Amino acid sequence: MAMLKTIKTSINDTKEALDGIKQSMNGVKEELDTLKGNLAKVQEQAKDKPAKLKSSLSYLKLGIADAKATVSETKQGVAEVKDAGKDREPAGSLIAGAEFIREKSGFKLKRAGEVIGEITYAEGPEADMWMANHTYVKPEHRGGSVAKLLLDRLVEEARMEGKMIFPVCSYVRAQFKRHDEYRDVWHEY
Repeated sequence: MAMLKTIKTSINDTKEALDGIKQSMNGVKEELDTLKGNLAKVQEQAKDKPAKLKSSLSYLKLGIADAKATVSETKQGVAEVKDAGKDREPAGSLIAGAEFIREKSGFKLKRAGEVIGEITYAEGPEADMWMANHTYVKPEHRGGSVAKLLLDRLVEEARMEGKMIFPVCSYVRAQFKRHDEYRDVWHEY
């Protein structure tokens, strides 16, 4: 009988051990379910990270472009100071006889058939947005007010058509940052 009692006790101990194992397994199962949920959240967030990183890199590139534009403008200013007094066509006479030519996506400033400068834009992702993407003034006409005249003409047109301007072009972006007069048409990023 003692042996039956020992076997019975062993069986009960084994049942208790199995119940403990089942409880442990249920706990592990719950932890796995929690980990699966957390993993799904991490994967969801990881999907957004490349886009956010790409967006951050784009803004960084814009900042670098701004810095380069500032350096370029400074160099241009130094060159203009060096050129002071040389026989250059003053901005006032440059503008006399020049005319704005409206094109599909921008404006050109021409005089006697020669393009002096241009500013262009592309339609933006929103119907009321233009992305100013390019400003160019021929080297021999830089340092005057040609680029500013072109920008002012673009801004005037944007106001008339109810458009906002996203400055992709470094010159336009720099002018928008410096002059509050453009604030009403500036679509800031």
